Amino acid sequence: MLHYLLHASEVPWQDQVLYASVFIAAIALVFLVLWWRRRAARPRQGDFAALVEQRDVAQALAAQAESPLSDAVHAWQQTRHTMENVKTGVERFLALIWALLSGLLCAISVSAVISDIWNFPAVDWRLFTFYAVLGGVCAWFTRVQWRDFRGRK
Repeated sequence: MLHYLLHASEVPWQDQVLYASVFIAAIALVFLVLWWRRRAARPRQGDFAALVEQRDVAQALAAQAESPLSDAVHAWQQTRHTMENVKTGVERFLALIWALLSGLLCAISVSAVISDIWNFPAVDWRLFTFYAVLGGVCAWFTRVQWRDFRGRK
């Protein structure tokens, strides 16, 4: 899937339409489930036994009078909130993956610097400088991605 995101122009339009349809169907399914749950949780008109089971009878009577459109508005707000949570979760997951990969590259760079220093008289200074700079950049990037993963700016 990541390959398709990186090379979107090489993917046939039929595949792009398929993925967009799956994404839209998932959002529509979340919306319909939330709307159905809200409609099913409301006591039906004239169902006094269900009204008695509610904590606040006045709120239950007011909920009976609500229209399906107001339920749809509430379900859409919940759907948007759910999609924001999914987006945040995906962003945090990607930040964790980037932090782990850049941390691994930082560890490799640090080990290359240490092994180069170990042979002190015969140090290749260009390679040493390259690995030192790469290790510094990877350490900085790891720190940034870790902060993104933890939700700090």
